[in-house]
Amino acid sequence: MKNCKNKFCFLPHVAGAMVARSVITSLVFICAMSVSSLAQQNAPVNLLTIAPIDKNAPNPDSQNNIDQVIDQVLESDGSITKLKNKAQSDESVKSARMGKVTANEFQERPPIDSSSKDITTNDNNILSQKNTENSSNESAPLTVPEKPAVQNAEKNSIGNFDGGVNNNAGNALTSDIYGSAKIGRRKISDVGLAAIGVGNIGNHQLDSKLWRGTSARDAIFLLQRAAVGGKSPAITRLAYEVVARQSVPPSGANNVASDLVEARLAFLANGGRSEDLALLVAQLPKAEKWAGWRRWLAEHYLMIRDDSAACDIVASEITQTLEPFWHKSNVICQAVQGNPGGARFAADILAANGVRDPAFFGLVDEVLHNKPSEEVDATSLDSAHIVLMDVANRSIPLEGLSVLPSQMAETVMKLKFLGPDARMVSTFDGLNRGLISHQQAGKLWRNVGPTTDDPQIALSRLSTNANALTTALTWRAIDSDKRPERLSMVPKALKAEIRAGNGALMLPLYAELVRNALTDDAVASTIRFDDLDVAPKLAFMLAINKPSDTSTLSAFGRNADALQVAELLGGINRGEIDSDTVSDLKIWHLMPVLDAAGVEINNINWLDLVKSKRWPQRSFVNLSPVLLKAVVSAAKNHHVAETVLLTNWLLHDVSLDKANPADLASVIKALDQIGQLETAKAFTQEVVKAHLMQLLAEKVPNGAES
Repeated sequence: MKNCKNKFCFLPHVAGAMVARSVITSLVFICAMSVSSLAQQNAPVNLLTIAPIDKNAPNPDSQNNIDQVIDQVLESDGSITKLKNKAQSDESVKSARMGKVTANEFQERPPIDSSSKDITTNDNNILSQKNTENSSNESAPLTVPEKPAVQNAEKNSIGNFDGGVNNNAGNALTSDIYGSAKIGRRKISDVGLAAIGVGNIGNHQLDSKLWRGTSARDAIFLLQRAAVGGKSPAITRLAYEVVARQSVPPSGANNVASDLVEARLAFLANGGRSEDLALLVAQLPKAEKWAGWRRWLAEHYLMIRDDSAACDIVASEITQTLEPFWHKSNVICQAVQGNPGGARFAADILAANGVRDPAFFGLVDEVLHNKPSEEVDATSLDSAHIVLMDVANRSIPLEGLSVLPSQMAETVMKLKFLGPDARMVSTFDGLNRGLISHQQAGKLWRNVGPTTDDPQIALSRLSTNANALTTALTWRAIDSDKRPERLSMVPKALKAEIRAGNGALMLPLYAELVRNALTDDAVASTIRFDDLDVAPKLAFMLAINKPSDTSTLSAFGRNADALQVAELLGGINRGEIDSDTVSDLKIWHLMPVLDAAGVEINNINWLDLVKSKRWPQRSFVNLSPVLLKAVVSAAKNHHVAETVLLTNWLLHDVSLDKANPADLASVIKALDQIGQLETAKAFTQEVVKAHLMQLLAEKVPNGAES
């Protein structure tokens, strides 16, 4: 009887448990159906668009225009020595004069209103309210998912995360159900990660299947080995386009997607391609693995004055971490967005929490209160200091740029208040990396300010130690000298650059200098009736630079060699040249290159040429035979990206004038085979011009003879 009673008392508990289980089962079923329904509402997955670009990321079709940036920079750098004496009202007038800008253009930051720079209760309340709102929207800290299924459940698509990790219970449930799945969301997500990139790179000869035939692991190997500065600007430029381009990932990318993306980012970082990097980093998922790149992206946006994009990232991070970098960045964001009270409050919180950075707090005071801070030790600068110095209109020294990594090379050029040496060196670096044109470099160098350097002394420094600074100083000294005889120093300067390996880089700048000087009648007369043997060298130089400008070449005395150079380079473009031109310039050793480029040589009897002995022998450096075979094999199989990266690796340590022309001919043929005809033509011109510049250097006497 007792047992029966106990069972009877237990029945309500059993019934309640059964009802609870039914309710839980129903809820799980409904949630599962809802997830399935939501998934079905999306369009079919396109792996090339699975990584949408963040709305605050620069649009590849409307990137920051470097010409606009330079124009903005020129307005500031021209009076760099007067920066400390500028009134705040001058900044307001300048901002009004420069007009409106968009988020994707070089932006002028609003001046800090000195009347509202003190802390107010309202400011504190506003800041607290904003932080509260951020906390509510992004309540959970950003964590690295341990299980792949949890990681994938957090992602709506690659590069598109919620502000925080929501629905933790649902994620755990998803992990339990799908944790052992071999095929599914994880594979799609990883392939999508591998497919991020720049949509429009301007090269219509590259399609989206450029990795066809190359495995992901091989791609990673090539990206790591080929991330070097090549000797051919045309091929290096193509390599960066291949790496940055959004494309179908290599086979097996789902297994090594993160490693593949890291290798691509490192490749672009090594080349200083800040804009391309920013576009890729903006598409990365919000995970601890990419935290360093997310920090870099915020720094990049602050330095190029895309404050909205930078501060969106900062606002997200300060609710999830106590790392001083993000809270320092928050101080900057509050200041540049017109909230000096919030900036002061945030800075005080940093100080109260034990952050010791006198330079940072001094610069904050300078920005907020026009209170000049003490001189900053250039060797102790970091990115936050540099941003604040730019905001405060304080000249940024050359030593300060040494703390910035190579991936900031393009970013640095958009800082408005670089010091003279910093501006000259960063411009040379940008030119050397192919980030700016020669016209832009000339504008920036001329606008650094007046120079008092004696051209002869500058030239002597260059001959002794050719580097970025001595190169810029010498060019500026000759450019600013107005004496007619200044042009006699141009061949000597260019010879020093050729010997230092900068001949192709500096040739267009010196050619521009000469053309500008020829507008002076006195200079033009001196050149026409030249008795110092300068005119033939200048004409030879101009012919290498712009062979189509025969009218300018005609203004020089004794211009026969220059006209031959113009005929040679023009003939290569046309596909035929005369044998006498090749003989006169003594470049028969380039026959393999000309053959590979499809250039016909007219009026030639090869036996007569052999008997004439007008083809002097020269010794060359053979390129790596194994690497060269790999290039040829990849091109034969139409492995586009593989061919390009191997070629960049092949040419990283041998200058074009010293490399065996037969090996270079194989490179030209390989580029043709993979459909890169424009790059093949440009590379052919680079090789021929490299040899012509050596001929030019031989025409210029050494030492006292010059």
